[in-house]
Amino acid sequence: MNHILVLEPDRTFALRLVRALSRMGAYNVSMVPTLKEACLQLVQNDQDLAFVPIKEGAKIIRSLRAVQPDLRVILVTPSGDEEIPVTYSGNVQGVLIKSLVDVELETLVEDVARQPMVQTGKLATAVPQDPTRSLDTAILIATLQEAHLGRLLQTVVFARGGKLLAYWGELNESEAATVALHVGEGWGGNLLPSRLQFIHLPARAGDLLLFTHQVTEDYLVTLVALPEAPLTEVRQQARRMAKKLDAVVKGRVLAQTGLLDNGFGLGKRPSYVIVWRALEPLPNHLRIPLRRAISRLAVANACVLTHVQVQADLVQLVVTVPPGRDNAWAAYLFKNGSEQTIRQEFEMSGSLWETGFYATESAEPLTEAELSLFLDASSETAES
Repeated sequence: MNHILVLEPDRTFALRLVRALSRMGAYNVSMVPTLKEACLQLVQNDQDLAFVPIKEGAKIIRSLRAVQPDLRVILVTPSGDEEIPVTYSGNVQGVLIKSLVDVELETLVEDVARQPMVQTGKLATAVPQDPTRSLDTAILIATLQEAHLGRLLQTVVFARGGKLLAYWGELNESEAATVALHVGEGWGGNLLPSRLQFIHLPARAGDLLLFTHQVTEDYLVTLVALPEAPLTEVRQQARRMAKKLDAVVKGRVLAQTGLLDNGFGLGKRPSYVIVWRALEPLPNHLRIPLRRAISRLAVANACVLTHVQVQADLVQLVVTVPPGRDNAWAAYLFKNGSEQTIRQEFEMSGSLWETGFYATESAEPLTEAELSLFLDASSETAES
């Protein structure tokens, strides 16, 4: 990393941090006191890393990443007693305590530089030795959903080497990618089929236990658990998931042609068109985040979106769902899930959507005439 941005209103500490960075190497460091100046700096020159204060940190990070999505961020906190909200998990690559700047800075920056930056909702697909074949991410996630997760067993991660392919559970995408990289980097010299490790993820309290089992070749499945989780149960779960994933990897050609007996073939998955109304006209700045939230929900729940329409007054989807799922499940998932995501990311309160929805089995979106009928019927219902 060469270009570092320090956003810090406390000039005394900002100068101390800049001096500490200069002792570590020939970094090009920009020091600014306000968010506006930080955004202008990013517009002029991409930065590799930014230090931001915890006060209003969520707002600052959203604004900086709107300008540069791949920006790595270290959150600066006054003391180790400061409680860091869980919403920062996966959104920052490190946490620096001001009093420890001369002790921990160099190690922290090195760790942050190694962490992968993941575009939310865009998981990498596997690239087998035969480049004409690839694993279906939806099938992978549907398989990972069979893991018995809970408070102690939190997430299951599937990777090829250090490259994240799919994940399911409490960790978000960036954290899962960090786990995959951490496990993959140290796997080369491992002579056993399993390995036990620990990891500390930024903005999460305490260490997490990682139990990794080899699936086949360089494919690895890792269970992420709290340290107090029974190791016997973790081991059994990892081995069970490894067997299931091994079957998916070896049967990838059948999976793509819809010939698998487990029901994951596309021919056995129903498609629905789903429409719901906005309570108030959606502002323009929410429409792209809504599309991304819907796409992430689809990836995380083994659904395939073939049509997404986000307008000021309505949202319309055409989605293929896993076997056994109906239109009510899909409507609840995308309508409520997208609202939850937007409310959290933009710190909003209240509802985005009107009560109810329209859904029917179809592989095609509604026509403009059908949408007009839906809007008229919804208006009459609301007035009555």
